Formats: sequence, C-alpha cells, structure tokens
Amino acid sequence: MIKFLHCADLHLDSPFKGLSSLPEGMLKRLFESTFLSFNRLVDIAIQEKVDFVIIAGDLYNSGQRSLKAQSFLKTCFTKLASHHIEVYIVHGNHDPLDGQWVALDWPKNVHFFQESSVQSLYYEKEGMKIACLHGFSYETSAVTDNRTIHFPEKQDDLYHIGILHGQADGYSGHSRYAPFLLSELLKKDYDYWALGHIHKKMDLHDEPPVRYSGNIQGRHSGETGEKGGYIVTLNGSEASSVFHATSDIEWHEVMVECDEVEHLQEVITLCEKIKDTYRNPHKGIFLTIRLIGSTPLYEELLDGVFLEDLEEILREEDAEVSFVHTVSLKNDVRPAIQDELSIKQSLFFQDIMKVLKDERELETALSELKTHRTARKFLSLDEEDWEDVKKQAEQLLLAELYKG
Repeated sequence: MIKFLHCADLHLDSPFKGLSSLPEGMLKRLFESTFLSFNRLVDIAIQEKVDFVIIAGDLYNSGQRSLKAQSFLKTCFTKLASHHIEVYIVHGNHDPLDGQWVALDWPKNVHFFQESSVQSLYYEKEGMKIACLHGFSYETSAVTDNRTIHFPEKQDDLYHIGILHGQADGYSGHSRYAPFLLSELLKKDYDYWALGHIHKKMDLHDEPPVRYSGNIQGRHSGETGEKGGYIVTLNGSEASSVFHATSDIEWHEVMVECDEVEHLQEVITLCEKIKDTYRNPHKGIFLTIRLIGSTPLYEELLDGVFLEDLEEILREEDAEVSFVHTVSLKNDVRPAIQDELSIKQSLFFQDIMKVLKDERELETALSELKTHRTARKFLSLDEEDWEDVKKQAEQLLLAELYKG
C-alpha cells in the first residue's frame, strides 16, 4: 500500500490582475493565498502520513521565479523531509525549464523531472522499490506535441503513476498544451494518472483514476468553488481518494431570479439574503451576483446608477476571515416575455444575432480591430470569454432596441 498527495497548478506569485480596486487588506490576503493553501496541503500530507507528494506542474506563475516563492517551497519541502516524505515535481507551461531563477540547493527528498523527454523515477521504502513515477517537464512555455507515446507501459508488479501537465482531447478553456487522448493513457495500464494544467478538479476515469486535481487557489471569477488537493491511497488494485479544500479564498457565482419581483427593494433584499448564505467561518468569499429572469423591472434595472449603488451596498471592506465581498454585480435580466419576443422578431435583431453565431462573420467583423495595436491585446480570449462577450452583446442589443 502507498499513500500520496496529488496537487498541481500552485501558481505561486500569481499577480491577480484586474483586482487592484479591492480593499487593501483583501488584496494583501489574496496575494498570500496561494502560499497559505500549499502550506495547508503540506500539513495535511504530514497528518495523513503520506509516502510522497506529487506536484503536476506550474509551481510558479511564470518562468521568472521569485526568490520568495522558491525559498517558501524549500522550507515546505524541508518540513516534509523531516517526516520522511518524498516530493516528485514536473514543470509546466508557466514554469518551464528555460525560465530564469536563483539556483537553490534543494533537500534530498525533492525529485525534479529535469528532462523534456519522459523519465521514470522509483520510490523506495525500506530499501525496496514500491512505485515507479513517470513524467516530463516542459522545456519551453509552449509544448504542443502529444508525448504520451513515450510513457512506458507497466510491465511489473510495482505501482505505476503517470504525471502529466497537459490538456485532454475535447476539453476547451485552456491553452492546448501537451494534448492527449484518455484512451492513450489507459493503454499504459498505470495505477494512477496525476494530471495538471486544467484549473478545475475532475475525474476523466475512475478505475484506474485519471484525474485533474485543479489549482490550489482560485485566482479570478472564472475559477470558482473549492480548491486544494487529493490524498490518494493505492492498495493492490484498489484506489481511494479524499479531496481536501485548502484555499483561503473561494470564488463563487450565484444567480438571483427576478421573475417575480415588482419593486427594486425586493432586488436588494434578494441579493442580501443570498449573499449571507455564502458566508463561511473559515475562509473569505469573492462573489459574483448575476441578476436573471424576465421582469417588469427591466427598464428600471437598465439604470446603471441603481446597479452601482447596489454593488456598493453588497460590498464588504473588512478582510476578516469570514468576509463575503461582492466583486461584481451583473445584470442579465430580460424584458417581459411579450416585449422580448417582439424585439427578437425584428429583422435587425435577427441579422445581428446571425453575425454573432457565425464564426466567419465574427472574424471578419473583428479583423480590423486585430490590426489595432491596443485593441488586439484584448482579443486573445478563450472560448468561455468569447461566449460571455457574445452574451453581453445580445444583452446590449436587446436593451438598445427596447429603449428605441
């Protein structure tokens, strides 16, 4: 039997862009949150008496690793060494081998996969080989070829674990680095696949487990929910896992239905009530509230002043442990159904929606913007961002035609 911690995507020193308007105490706490989350994982690994820790890439947020982040990791790894816990690490697209850093002497329990080709490292216990771990590190920030063919197949009775920082075929939302097919991984007959790169915990397969642990701390409103790592136990052919949430701050998005509301005070009350349901005594919450539904208050809710005032009411300035801070209030309400149907039947609305849904038409419409030095910086959006842009465009169009 072996027990280990699987985590990935620490992103220490993450800059948390676009959040400078947060209260100073919250911003400071957010900057330290990645460090605190990993420190908690280290403590859990020690409490659980694991044999080793696996970090499946992106320890740092960029190739230029700060001395602070490296020193922090060295302290954590030294702490693990004092409890006879080994550490196995691959580098991903954010912290590739060609990055710049201060060369530190790492404790002997730390094992880096130092090659861009697949390496195999053994874990030994009481002088006996118990497990074999296979993995590779990114040589540059963009590894776009499929390297799963180079992982050797299991040929013995040891536990075999694959460590891979990459994107499963068919999954969108992240850069398509080190792509792979699930079927290719299963052919290796490994006992566990520790995946990194996708910032959402998910199981691609149960027996054997093929798993993304997700990142350890949400960094923006698109990285919602619990973040942390898995304690995994392999016992013969059986595998069991327990997820441990360790992030100090969680991001959540909640929908507030406005179908039945008749007065603006009801909107305020609904938002305040739902906000209180997210309060957690052990962590801070950053909340996005989205107003939805068809409502007779549609015209009144188009008033930006009311929404700005409501957003201020819902915000908390205190960085206490259990704060719930509304980072964004989004208005996605629609007119009463009969008004919306009337607008959507107009030829103008239908023509514009055809452009939004046709990728070629959209590309033509954006081609001129992409030649603009400043504008093109804001057009490198992933699929989820584009869907949000299209949704906002439809909302704006609906609002303008309603007012017109």
